[in-house]
Amino acid sequence: MRFRFAVLAVAALMMAGPAHAEGYLTPNVGLVFAGDTDDSKASYGGTLTLAGDFFGFAIDFAYTPDFLGTTAFGSNNATSLMGNLVLITRPARTRIYASGGLGLMKTRVEDVDGFFEVDSNELGINVGGGFMFVPDNIGVHADVRYFRNLTDPEPDDEFDVDLGDLNFWRASVGVAFRF
Repeated sequence: MRFRFAVLAVAALMMAGPAHAEGYLTPNVGLVFAGDTDDSKASYGGTLTLAGDFFGFAIDFAYTPDFLGTTAFGSNNATSLMGNLVLITRPARTRIYASGGLGLMKTRVEDVDGFFEVDSNELGINVGGGFMFVPDNIGVHADVRYFRNLTDPEPDDEFDVDLGDLNFWRASVGVAFRF
């Protein structure tokens, strides 16, 4: 299913016209806040965006150490890897966009004594927006996104999806490289 989604996204970009297709690679730093964090946390990652005249596709990765804090939980972190559809303005020096998609949300918690370890891999969604200012081939990319995990409310053999309890916001900024 993920492969089909990626093929459809690339096909949509190809239909946008090869003369106007652009790619952006953005390593970034961010701040995770609100939701399930005890206070603001630093986040590190990157985004690869392929954009046509109005639509695009992006892959967003972020890693947040000490997501749940350092006092009660010992070692912990959160990682997200999302595939997003992007609605973006026409190619120009500044491009404004909205995006939303789904992917993997992974959390890991290990207590201070190393007695227990919990790894959780769940499906998640994100929605957000931002801008890219790229006058030449190097510029600035900034965005804000909301993340939420999806769960199965009744673990049985049926496919049910509900909004989970894990949620947070992330604001990020990075250097955008256009190719």
